[in-house]
Formats: sequence, structure tokens, C-alpha cells
Amino acid sequence: MEWFALNHQVLAMETELNDLSVMNGLNSLQGLELRIALAWQLRQRDCHRALILAAEAEAMLSDMPQLAEIGRDAHRARLQLLSAEISWLYGQLDATEQLAQSALSLFDKAGDRIGCGDARWTLATVYLERGDVLLGNAFMNAAIEDFRSGGDADRQAAAQARGLAHTAFRDAPATELQLHDLFDEQRCATLGPAATACLASTQAIVAGLTGKPGAGSQYFVRAFNAATETGQVRLSIYAAGNAADALASLGDMDAALEWGERGLSGARQAAWPAPLGMALVQTGNIQRLLGRYADAHATLHEAMLALQDIPASQGHMLAQLYLGELALETGNPDAALLHFSKAEEKAELAGSAAYLYRAWSGQAMALCRIGQVDKALRKGQDALELARSQGGTDDQVKILRVFAELYQTYPLPAPEGMSEANPVLHYLKLALALAAGIEAYAVPIDLLSDLANAYAASGDEQQAQAYGQAAAQARANERLAQAHHRAESLLVRQDSERARAEAQSQRQLAEAQAQRAEALEEASATLEVLSQIGMELTGNLKSEAIFATFQRHLAQLMDVSAFFVFLLDDEGEVLNAAFSSAGTAEVPSQQIPLKHPRSHTARCARSRQQLIENERPAQEHPAHLNGPLATISMLFTPLAIGERLLGVMSVQSLLSNAYGEREAAICRTLCAYGAIALDNAAAYALAERAQRQTKQAMVALEEARNKLADRAEWLAGEVAKATQDVLARERETVVRLSKAAEYRDPETGAHILRMAHYSELIAQGLGLSDADRQLLLEAAPMHDIGKVGITDSILLKPGRLTPEEFEVMKQHAQIGHEILKDSSSLVLQTGAAIALGHHEKFDGSGYPQGLAGEAIPIFSRIVAVADVFDALTSERPYKKAWSLEQAADHLKAHRGSHFDPVCVDRFFERWEQVLEIRQRFKDDE
Repeated sequence: MEWFALNHQVLAMETELNDLSVMNGLNSLQGLELRIALAWQLRQRDCHRALILAAEAEAMLSDMPQLAEIGRDAHRARLQLLSAEISWLYGQLDATEQLAQSALSLFDKAGDRIGCGDARWTLATVYLERGDVLLGNAFMNAAIEDFRSGGDADRQAAAQARGLAHTAFRDAPATELQLHDLFDEQRCATLGPAATACLASTQAIVAGLTGKPGAGSQYFVRAFNAATETGQVRLSIYAAGNAADALASLGDMDAALEWGERGLSGARQAAWPAPLGMALVQTGNIQRLLGRYADAHATLHEAMLALQDIPASQGHMLAQLYLGELALETGNPDAALLHFSKAEEKAELAGSAAYLYRAWSGQAMALCRIGQVDKALRKGQDALELARSQGGTDDQVKILRVFAELYQTYPLPAPEGMSEANPVLHYLKLALALAAGIEAYAVPIDLLSDLANAYAASGDEQQAQAYGQAAAQARANERLAQAHHRAESLLVRQDSERARAEAQSQRQLAEAQAQRAEALEEASATLEVLSQIGMELTGNLKSEAIFATFQRHLAQLMDVSAFFVFLLDDEGEVLNAAFSSAGTAEVPSQQIPLKHPRSHTARCARSRQQLIENERPAQEHPAHLNGPLATISMLFTPLAIGERLLGVMSVQSLLSNAYGEREAAICRTLCAYGAIALDNAAAYALAERAQRQTKQAMVALEEARNKLADRAEWLAGEVAKATQDVLARERETVVRLSKAAEYRDPETGAHILRMAHYSELIAQGLGLSDADRQLLLEAAPMHDIGKVGITDSILLKPGRLTPEEFEVMKQHAQIGHEILKDSSSLVLQTGAAIALGHHEKFDGSGYPQGLAGEAIPIFSRIVAVADVFDALTSERPYKKAWSLEQAADHLKAHRGSHFDPVCVDRFFERWEQVLEIRQRFKDDE
């Protein structure tokens, strides 16, 4: 199995799979192997589709008894490893380890050395991200040996390069020598693009750690282009961010921002914790270098939040270093010392010398500024010695300037070997000598200014004037230096654009080759139209619009002379004609009993199975059963959600043999979408009827007011009566809407009452007015009305939802808002706002809008506490009820992250009343 294929090769695989679909060969052995290969190549390009293809392949494996056991093991191992890698991308390291270990056993059983190497590489990555360097290196070395024995030179080279990337942070100079020994020009010329991406990334890291940021930026761009073309999305994100860091160190902030935004955009789109955290860290550092301290602080803390589940990651370590430097620059040395100390702990755990001496250097500066001179000197000396051993020249410059600040601030004994007039000059001259030797590095202007001031303080006016002029000249030449950096960045951009143009040329060639068969075009068009119809159907809340969508698109997909939809009545006994499209003819039968002995429509409804009639003579077509036209081919498909039948859809044609498996599959797909849409429309219609009743009552009240204006006392009584009637109807509307959700959801009516009264109790504690408390009590039960728009297979699922199912479930907040928002009723408008916001989280990680803090409406913050508490303490078909203590601990543990802390406090201040409400509205036994 190829490791990472080029984009045009993956496109060719997609084309081949579509070709098999047209030729009905999807369920063949070729279809199985192609699915697995394509899923493997999509594991970073499109995780969701990769998992769908993998699930299809897994199902096929069980239905192929002719497949040898060894082949079955190898295929199953590859599918498990695919799931492991996707779990790794989402930061689920325990699941990754379990799946990769299982895949390794199966690969070993099948004698697949390449597969074993892939599994061991994944395990090495898991252990390295946990900070277990010894075990990580052991698995990476074993993977290299697997690839060597399996004869895959590219994988072997990539694994060697990745292993060196990790060792570079512990010993950069030694790693540089190993890199030159392992990868000479001849070997580099033989590597494929996937391995080249890994090698270029390692070369960039080593160049940066050994004082060559210009070369590092070029290597990172090369890694980005190769990773992008081979679908290594995670590596491309890291490469873009690291290119930004390298360009920032060269002073080209425009180019750094451009690459930083490219990396962050890719990271946000992928939504994988580790790459997102690292991209945020790098963006925060660029903001710090630009002096945007508030933005930098916010971005770095967002990075820490993204990386909270992988605290041993490199991104977490960098975030602590940058937060420390930010604290120093904003005058908070105590906070800086804390951040640098945390970075030191993580660097020691990871065995990273490069990060360790940076942490020590930062601690030295912080200790200097809080007056702990002896500790500052020791930390600075340790940092300088380690940086010298690692070749970190630019970091040595920074450390020497820390020493200069220490000696300038405090009276300390002169250092050994001092040849200058004083210690400050001694360290500044050492820093200057080092800075002048760094490739593509401009000597800092403030270092020259410091030297001028130090010579002036020592009485050497001649040297002070010389360095003052040098600083002035450096300022004058700053534009020239920036132009030099921009020219270097321009070369980087040109390399990037050249690679992008070559990739585009390859894509165009592949696309031209793909346009080779009319059948393939038809299949692609069918898939596209089905997708459009699905989006249109589920986006409608009116049955007329749903039927119109069917009518508008069906003719694109198959021959249709007549099209009918019959819906089952509330008693489940009669199918009523809801829509027909049959030219100008009338539909003879508007009602069909479910028990009708001859009706195809009734038979389809009873059996819940599709029916196809392709060769019926015209005289055998009873018009009152099949439509007004003498159709020959007929296809009947049930409209159902789970076990609940809504009705039947029928398409009919004047042609013989018009409908086959293709048309049947299309109708099954459309009816699945249509059933959900029609069910949503029915719930929405119920809400509309209730709203119309309220409006009619208001109209009647207005007419009464106009007629009886001269009878004020009597009118006042009638108005009060009518107002109560309106309020009663509003409450009825709330009950109806809540019932609509209740019929679809396993939650009980008692749950709705309890959470509403818990909400009113919290509102009382917050000091809300009586009117607001009453409004909340009446509107809170509608928080989950949007669940009427969620399919039963997800809503009623007894087990844990998959990430894809959870994404669908999350839509109920927006659906509830859409159902209620346009009402003129204050209660329904309030219900709409609560429905939209009750899954937002106080830290901004909720949905659907990602609001945070007080940006979340107060009613939604209240309902979030009440709803979660009652849901946890209530038994459901898919879970046992939590104890009161467990639920209380959960609320307190997520105080300030999920929940508004003040709402949680007010809830527990009224604990006795909470228990009384729980007892008063307990579930039926």
C-alpha cells in the first residue's frame, strides 16, 4: 500500500471507483481493494469520507468467504491502522495506541513487513507525543528496519528523517552530521515527494537550530509544497507555521504573517488539536514580535486550551516559552519565571536541549529583574554552556545580553578572562562577535546602542561615538536589510508558486484523462444532483416546497411520466394523496386504504419494501391504483423514519423496463431525505397552527375593543378575559411544541417541568424580575424543540454517537431557533433564543455559534445548568441516572468552562429547593 500518493493519483483512484460503480462492480474484490486504497489515501485529506469508505470495506470483508485468511488479515489491519491514524489526528492517543497495536498483530500474522512498519511508526508518534522518548525512538527504529526488510526505500528514508527531527532538539550539531551522512545528494535525488516532504522538514529544523534561519525557511516551504501535493495535511500545517517562525526571525514580518495565516487556516479547517495548537502558538509569537501583546496573549492561551489534552507536546512547550517572553516584554517577571519554569519541566521530560537552554535563558532574565542575582547567574551560565554545545548562536547572543543586564544592574565580581574595561562591555562584545557571524542575521540595533552607552559610561568617548554611529548607520540601513530579507522571502515565494504551478499542471492533466466515459459523467451528475436534492429537502420546512423539490429534480435522474406521494393518516389506516405530477390528468383516487388488496401503493406501505413493475400490459393498470396515465414501468418506495412509516412515493413511466437498481437506489436515497424533511415539516406545521390560533385571538380582541370602546368598565373585564385566553393559548403553544419534541425524544414531560423550575430558581438567585422569571419558566421547556428535525436513528440511538452523528445532532439548536424565531409571541421568541444558545459553553467551546462568557444570553446560560443537571440525574434508555453527588460534582468541575460560574453558585445556594422540585416533579415509576 503506497504511503502517501500524489493528488492526481488519488483523483485517478476516485475515477476508477466511479467507473466500477457504473459497471456495477463495486462489490467485487477489485471494489474492496480500491475502497481500502482510496480510504488510506484520504486519511488526512478527508477523514470523514475515509471512515465511510473504510466502513463499507469492512462490511464487504465479512461477505467474501473466497478471500484467503492472510489477505483478510492484511486488509483488516490496514483499516484498523487507518482508524488509528485518524484517532491520532484528533488527539485520541489511547485509542490510537490500541488500534495500532491490534493492526500490528494482524500485519505480523499476515507477514506484511511494510504494514508492520506503518503501525510501529504510528506507535512511535504516540509515545513521542506523550513524552516517552525512549519507547518512541525504539518503535521508530523498529519501523525503519521493517521498511528496509520490506524493500520500501521511501518509507525507510522518511522514517529516518522523522527520527532525526526528534533528536535534533536534543543535540542539533550531532544530528546535522548524521543528516549529511544519511542523505547525500545521490540519495536525495531518488526520493519520492512524500519522503522529500519529511526530509525537507527535518533539514529545516536542523538549519534553524544551528543558526541558519534563511535556509530553514526555504526547507520549510519545500516541505509544505511536497506535503500538500502528497496529502500530508498535518505536515503541511506544521511546515507553514514553522516557515512563518523562520521568516519572523529574519525580520520579514509580512512574509511571516502570510505563512502563519496559511498554517492557521489549514489547522482550523482540519480542527486537529496538535496542529491547531502549534499554529496558534506560532501566530501568537508573530503577534508578540509585532508588539500586539493583547492579541498575542489571547492567541497563546487559545493554543494552551487546544493542547490541554496533549500536555507533553512540543506546542505546549513553545507556548510556555512565548508566554514567558511576552510576560518579560510587558513588565511581569514573576509571571515570566513561572512560564519558563513550566517550559523547563517539559523540556527535561522530552530531553530537548534546544528548548531547555531557552527556558534557562528566560529564567535568568526574569530572576535578574526580580533581584535574585545568584540564581540568575547560575541559570544564565547553564543556558550559555548548553547553547554553545548545541550551536544555538542566536540564543547565545540573547543569553550574553542577559549577563550584560545583570552586571549593569548589580555590582558583581568581574568574570574570568575579561579583556574589556568592565563586565558589561565584555558580554556585549561577545554577543556582537557572535551576532556578526550568523547567516542572514542583522545585528540588533539596540545591541549597538547598548555598546555605545556602555563605552560612554566607562569614559571611552571615542568608542562610544563609533558604536553610536554604527547604530545610526544600522537604522539608516534597516530598509536595505529589510529589502534583503524580502528578497530572500521572494525566493521562498517563487519556489512555492513554482511548485504550485507544477501541481496545478498535473491536476489538469489528470482531470483531462478522467473525462473519458459518458457513463462516468452520468454517474457523477447523479451523485451531484442527489447531494443537491438532499440539502434542499432537509432545508425546507414546508411540505409544498419538499414536493416541488422532488418534482424539479426527478426528471434529471430518470424517466418520469407521473410522480405521486401518498401520506399515511394519523390513525395509520388510510394513505391520502398529498402530491401528484401527471401532466394535466386528474388523480382518480385521493385515498387508498392501507389494506387494499390490489394497490401497489398499499402493498409497498404494508411491506416497507420497494416494488418495481417494469413490464405490465397497459390494460392491467387499474387507473385508480396506479395513476391517470397508462404507465408501464412503476417504482414504489416507502417514506419511513426508522420503524415509523410516513407514506409512499411512486414514480411511473410510459416506457417499459424504465427502472432498475440504479433508479431504485436513487429513490431510496431521496426517500430517506424526504422522510426526514416531511417529518420536520409536520412538526413545523403544528407550531404554525398554534401560532395562527394566537394571532386569531389577538384579532378578535382588537375587534371587540373597537366595538365596545364606550363601555370601558365592561371592556376592561373582557380584555382581561381575552388576555388570559391569549396567555392560555401561548401556554398551549408551548406545550404543543414541547410535546412535538417529546414524541421524538426519550426525555419525559417531568424532565421539562423540572428543568424549567430549576431555571426559574436560578433566575430568582440572580435577582431577575418576576416578569423575567415567569417568562423563563414558560419558555425554557422549548429548549430542545429542534430535535423534531433530527432523524430517529440518531436521536434514539442507545449508544454513544459517532463524531458524524453528533454533528447532525448539534443541528437541533439551529432548527429550534428557525421554528420559533418569527413568532410575534414574546414567549416563543424567548424560546427561540434559548433553543439557539443552550448548548453554548462559557469558555467559547460550545455550539452552534461558539459564543463565550456574557456574550451568551443570560436565559441560555441558566437553562444550560438546569438542563444538564436534570439530564445527568435522569435515567434514559441509553444510560443510567447519575447520583445527585456525581451530578453536583460535574457542575462544579465545569464551573467557568462549560457553565456560567455565577449560575452554578446560585443553583447550589438553593439546594434544598432543588431537591423539593426534584421530588415534586419526579418521573412516573
